[in-house]
Amino acid sequence: MLTANTKMAMGYGADHNFNQTMGRNSFMNITQKVSTKLFKRKQVHRTNKRGVHFTDTPDRHHKYEFDWDGEGDYWFSQVELKAMIQARQDDAMILRAERQIKVATRDDADALSNTSHDVFIGYKITEALDDADHNQEVSIRGIEHFVHPVLQKEMVRRKKELKKSVLGYSRNPQMRRLDPSGNNLAKESESHSQWARDVASERGIKYC
Repeated sequence: MLTANTKMAMGYGADHNFNQTMGRNSFMNITQKVSTKLFKRKQVHRTNKRGVHFTDTPDRHHKYEFDWDGEGDYWFSQVELKAMIQARQDDAMILRAERQIKVATRDDADALSNTSHDVFIGYKITEALDDADHNQEVSIRGIEHFVHPVLQKEMVRRKKELKKSVLGYSRNPQMRRLDPSGNNLAKESESHSQWARDVASERGIKYC
């Protein structure tokens, strides 16, 4: 038969073991919860960084009535577009012949230095926009760069420079990290397209 002291000792031991067990379980539960939260946080972070998120907003479909039998009255076909391009080339060939401009003149500015190159191109732009345009059948307006091949080559060169700067930014992680908002790229793109804006403005002033 157990004495009171023995019972108390056994009860104390049981309670002590129970408390130790509960303590370990609580600690393990807390650790597991913290680990789960950290894992979920990392998982969410990875998802936000690399995943693709779609909006929960339902799609809206708008139906518009259109008579497809009259499609040709609204859009040009591929054949018509090719014919238009060819017509512009043919008109430019006629105007070049009248002005005795050879296609080979597109290379006239290649050997010039930067300053001389810009001056020469500026002179050619002025010459094209100040053209008397006497031909009643064919007009130089809108196809100046075809009539003066050196201007077309200059346009292509500047477009390539702009494209190179944009692609260089998109393919260079360091540039994107230093300029995450793309402000520097915007300024550089603006500088590359300044020439085209100036030519368009001058053309508008001349022709209006």
